[in-house]
Amino acid sequence: STAFSLTSVDGETLWNVGAEGGYFVADKLAVKVGLGYGDSDFSKGTFTYKLGAQYYFNGNIPVGVDFTGFSTDGESVNYVGLEGGYAWFVAPNIAVTPKVRYNIATKDTYESSFQGLIGFSLFF
Repeated sequence: STAFSLTSVDGETLWNVGAEGGYFVADKLAVKVGLGYGDSDFSKGTFTYKLGAQYYFNGNIPVGVDFTGFSTDGESVNYVGLEGGYAWFVAPNIAVTPKVRYNIATKDTYESSFQGLIGFSLFF
């Protein structure tokens, strides 16, 4: 999967681009990796990374866990992410996947966060 975002609030612009891919190592179990980069008016650049696994219950209920983080301006923060959703297959190899995700911060100075996501997946 790939992603691009552009946000502008009160004259400050933030953009991000990233890609994530996976490989099924067993029936319904995929190992995933992801990389990304972003820049904004208030940082010199942000590098993001992700390593995790995702299991598909009943073939269309993905549940995942991963180790993710970012590094920017000489500082890095890591999270343990837990997510679950539903893969709606619009074609045999294409799915739209709404998910909920909870990121648990590994440093006390950062807060954990909850996300709602919509993903698009291609299966080869």
